[in-house]
Amino acid sequence: MFYKLSNTTDILQLEGDFDAKFKYPLLYRTTAIINGLLEESLPAITMETPGVIDYAIWGLLPENYKEGWESFQNLTNTLNTSINDLNSSNWLEEDIKYQRCVVIVSGFFTSYLYNGEIYPFYVYEKDHKPFALAGIYSRLSDGFLSFSLITTPAKKHDIKEIHNLGPDFPIVISSDHYEAWLEYDVDLATFGYGKIGHVDLQAHTISKEFYKNQIMYQTILEPAYYKDFPIATLK
Repeated sequence: MFYKLSNTTDILQLEGDFDAKFKYPLLYRTTAIINGLLEESLPAITMETPGVIDYAIWGLLPENYKEGWESFQNLTNTLNTSINDLNSSNWLEEDIKYQRCVVIVSGFFTSYLYNGEIYPFYVYEKDHKPFALAGIYSRLSDGFLSFSLITTPAKKHDIKEIHNLGPDFPIVISSDHYEAWLEYDVDLATFGYGKIGHVDLQAHTISKEFYKNQIMYQTILEPAYYKDFPIATLK
């Protein structure tokens, strides 16, 4: 499961790269690590209002849901939803048809199990540009949005070299191609794992302090090297 994201992009660059404006610009904050288990919100663009960057709570709730976020997530964690599972859940079918969104990030994280230890990787665009992750969203009874990231089975060999805890991977979309996911007649079958548009992903190992939820410091995203771990970067 992918439960942490990163967004460190300046607001002006983000709006410029996506050719979109924030609905509530004063709410924007950069954050090195966004923990989805803590009911966090991220910038998102929806099919309903393309060209507008809104905020959505990470962890999809049913449309017009009236109860608490935490109570629902304890029953069924919806930070991620595999594209292969969408048709097996009745309450998600309409979301994938008419309520797709993209979530704007500057990076995400993967984990690799090696010799009985887990190593964290930070995945980002080569030039540290913001990019999008495909998602679906709902509108709650109070008007707020919630979302789930859509994942697909990883097919590229190099990605599997930094991610072996689970078969799925987020759908990565460049800032100038994100509209492809928001089109009403999109062919979902074409969105198997891949980079939509020009997204040159790179990755490096970071400190294992990443796994401690309350740990945060300025250099948390910087490379960390491990003597007994042969993989250090993805280029």
